Amino acid sequence: MEKVIVPVVVALIGFAGVVVPALINKNSQSNSEVKSVVISHTTTALECSPNVASKVCIANLTVQINSDEPLQVNKHQRIPLKAGDNLKVLNLNYCVPNAVSLNKLEAKAFLFKNGVESYQNFLSTPSQFPINAGVCHKVGNFAQSWKVEPGMHQAMIPMIKYDGSNKIVDKSFYFTLDVGQ
Repeated sequence: MEKVIVPVVVALIGFAGVVVPALINKNSQSNSEVKSVVISHTTTALECSPNVASKVCIANLTVQINSDEPLQVNKHQRIPLKAGDNLKVLNLNYCVPNAVSLNKLEAKAFLFKNGVESYQNFLSTPSQFPINAGVCHKVGNFAQSWKVEPGMHQAMIPMIKYDGSNKIVDKSFYFTLDVGQ
């Protein structure tokens, strides 16, 4: 009998860990916020480094090139494009470790031409992201897309964390775009 009860209890605890934060997150959003797709789930070591317990991290993001199938992009990954391709960020998957203290979180996606950091060509999301600690969130609300030009580009997605009145920018998530002629 004990061989049956223990796995069932463990499964129920895991299920509650996924459903309860998602319900809390859903109920905490106000109607005045920009609507976005948000899915929360428990953090796993595969999504973010367990060695970095003090900062919000981007696990991965999903992009779409022209009207092709969506493509998951990981940190520092290189993707090939042709000049004139349209690149759209579909969603962003980020995790908030338990040790992180914050009251607001936002992200912007910047596209840099020829390795020069210029913060003019960017995609923006609403300024309020879910900040439930110990949970990963998937947010999909980038409305714009980029038309890429020849040359090497780098796309950077910094996470901007607000801890009280302190603003902390983490620019560690980027991917490189090889854009041919």
